Amino acid sequence: MIWNYFKTAWRTLLKNKVSTFINVLGLTVGICACMLVTTVVLDEISYDSHWKHADNLYRIVSVHPDQADGSHKSGAAYVGLAPELQRNFPEVIDYSELYISPIQLKINKQDSEPFNSVMLYTDTSVQNLLDINLLQQGDLAPSSETSKIIISKSFKENYFPNTDPVGKILYDVPRYEAAANEYLIAGVMDDMPANTHLRADLVLIQNRSIQELNKDDWGRYVRHYLLLREGTDYRAFAEKVNTWYKNNTSRKHVTQFEFQPIQDVYLKSDFPAYQIIKGNIQHIYIFSGVAILLLLIACINYVNLSTARALSRRKETGVRKVLGASRAYIITQFLIESLLTFGIATCIAFVLYQLSISPLEAFIGHPLAVTLNAGWQYIAGGGLSILFICLLTGLYPAWLISGFKGSGTLNKLLQTTNRNHNWLRKSLVVAQFSISIVIVVAMLIVQQQVNFMKNKDVGFNADGLISINHVSFENNLDALKTEIKRDPSVISLSISSWLPSDGAGYMVKTIDNPLNPGEKQELWYIAGDPNLAETLGLQLTDGRFLSSAISSDALEATDLEAEVNATRPAIMTRGTFDALQINSLNQPFEEAKILPVGIVEDFNSESLHKTLMPTVIVAYKNPPYGALLIRVKPGTEHQVMKSVASTWREMYPEKFLDMSMVKETLESQYKAEEKLRTLFTAFSLLTMLLAALGVFGLVVHAVSLRFREIGVRKVLGASVSGIATMLSKDFIKPVFLAILIASPIAWWAMNKWLEDFAYRIEIQWWMFALAGLGAILIALITVSSQAIKAAIANPVDSLRDE
Repeated sequence: MIWNYFKTAWRTLLKNKVSTFINVLGLTVGICACMLVTTVVLDEISYDSHWKHADNLYRIVSVHPDQADGSHKSGAAYVGLAPELQRNFPEVIDYSELYISPIQLKINKQDSEPFNSVMLYTDTSVQNLLDINLLQQGDLAPSSETSKIIISKSFKENYFPNTDPVGKILYDVPRYEAAANEYLIAGVMDDMPANTHLRADLVLIQNRSIQELNKDDWGRYVRHYLLLREGTDYRAFAEKVNTWYKNNTSRKHVTQFEFQPIQDVYLKSDFPAYQIIKGNIQHIYIFSGVAILLLLIACINYVNLSTARALSRRKETGVRKVLGASRAYIITQFLIESLLTFGIATCIAFVLYQLSISPLEAFIGHPLAVTLNAGWQYIAGGGLSILFICLLTGLYPAWLISGFKGSGTLNKLLQTTNRNHNWLRKSLVVAQFSISIVIVVAMLIVQQQVNFMKNKDVGFNADGLISINHVSFENNLDALKTEIKRDPSVISLSISSWLPSDGAGYMVKTIDNPLNPGEKQELWYIAGDPNLAETLGLQLTDGRFLSSAISSDALEATDLEAEVNATRPAIMTRGTFDALQINSLNQPFEEAKILPVGIVEDFNSESLHKTLMPTVIVAYKNPPYGALLIRVKPGTEHQVMKSVASTWREMYPEKFLDMSMVKETLESQYKAEEKLRTLFTAFSLLTMLLAALGVFGLVVHAVSLRFREIGVRKVLGASVSGIATMLSKDFIKPVFLAILIASPIAWWAMNKWLEDFAYRIEIQWWMFALAGLGAILIALITVSSQAIKAAIANPVDSLRDE
């Protein structure tokens, strides 16, 4: 019996090739998209859940007082806090400092080219928190003479194949030290899981940092993780800690602390966390929603085509009923057809899914730790989900078709059925085009926002500006400047404590807000050569720039007492001048210890996700370390970079050179939005394709049902355009309704998305018009192609007796 169901279903699918092709193609696209997005989502939410103590590991998060927004957070805390918590609270079992950082290494000191890697910096208690599986082990005890590291299995296979690496030395390419640091390989471990924000190739184990917790609420920051006792309520524990800290601190307004579960660190760190590997929970919601909508459109197509074909299958159903078939039998038969269609689509989708894993990993930028074929639970879960969707999608058409009676009341029932269910097919067409239009509008808005961020005037001239990341200059700064300036394409260069996209500045002070008495606000400092503002290309609107010809304009970089107590000349932005309500230049602003001598136009020191911060620029003499900004003639950037690299190798043969074009650095801040734009572009094309396929199937079916009517109309004198218009209007009306429904939904959703940007575009009417026009054109082209074909057919063929 079961075999007979499948054999009949297979014959039916082969007989109706067009609708079968549309259904299989649509479902394949929808299922494959859902599988890929589900893989990404499962991988993202699995981060750091694999550790043995994952449910009891927490990062200390500091909530700073008196900040501009009232609750500024950071993913670090005072170095002395964690040991004090362990001493004072029985809930704390252990703690460890944990963070990763890129490092450039050499196997041999004389190697000319280093390779990039990632180091996990931690201390001796790391194994109490993280389960690091050692495959080979030497003496791991930290040494004051040589740093000891553990390398991963993959690292060993890449750089020490068929060799025992324990006891060998690696050399780094330092930024601040004059000579390379040595790292003794003391062990080999299993690879770190790909789904951890602490993913690294090497682990450096150091002695714990020792520093007493300051009573005045200040100190050096580190990134500490706590291991709490099982069953500890971390929110209640945070309240206890904050009460204890406030009672033991002399200041009135003190830092508060939160404890963030390690499983939340990757996706829920929307604050400064000094974190390299970081996800975005909002993007997970967006991708999941769009993938579900793609599958929904495919299922709508299936329901639409199945209900439309119900009329053409009335004879088949009537014959089955006359021969004694029960309604349950007929429902089962049509559900088997649904199951077979979904099964074929799923098999094709799974093949495409397997082929897409590698490109997907390349797109997201890291390997996937979780895939749908990684375990039986994922395969079983996916199979049951598809089976449920299949039964849910196929049940209504099966119920509808099985309701047809025998010959006597068939025509009357068909007319009633057609009237009752035509509205449903039109509603589903409206739904799928509404979804398509929403996604197209989202794609247009994301596209415009990305272009806006890339092209917005940030207040300084990024063209022709080259940066060298922070290094120490080993008393060779003047010689380095002289050598770089020999290139005639170099216009100017400056040492800076700050680089574009490197945060708001190198130092921040909290001062009283003149516009809102009783409130505090941040004032950020950028320091560098006296000519830093000119090298950046800032626009002077009042007063003067700082000058190296005026000795008082710059402090000695090593004069810490002067930095704390002296009132130093400064340039400030126009917004800062107004926000601090300064009346005139060359008058000391004592609270900030500055003497404003010039005003420049506002400039964005951070990405456009964040608002302009009050900013001043001060000058130093002879800084021992910093970043370097080089202004060159536009178009000569690559030539100058080669020249600088050659000079650098001569002067600093062992020091790391991290050089880039500032314009490219600024654009790299928006990689996440670029990926979102790419995905929305792909999704919008797929949704429109699926919607067009659905309409195409309905048009083909409608033309087949009205083939004789079209022939009669032609004999009676109807024109080709008249017949095409008659067939098209029934399918174009739902698209207009879809535009009306989709527009407010898209406007609301994208307004919510744009709230994450301090500087954003205004949503324009033409975006909705363009998306709607695109949907109308696709629907018209799809409908017209079949309508015109039917209209130009020979009426003799359609009127011939059966």
